[in-house]
Amino acid sequence: MGMKSSPAMPPPVDTSITDRTAEKEAKLEAEKQKMLGAKKKGMAGTVLTSGMGVTEDANTGNTLLGSNKGTIT
Repeated sequence: MGMKSSPAMPPPVDTSITDRTAEKEAKLEAEKQKMLGAKKKGMAGTVLTSGMGVTEDANTGNTLLGSNKGTIT
């Protein structure tokens, strides 16, 4: 019987592909967090009143359907 040759070793794995993929995923995650932060900031920036709401009386004046004069409280 003949001797069996040892199996050939596979070629080394190219890690540059996994490095680039990880880098792009990190960049995408950072961009996503930036967009979520801007969205949260935008929602808070549009609220002009506190949690109590507007405390001033609303001046409605005359309307086309009726002659409401005064304020709504």
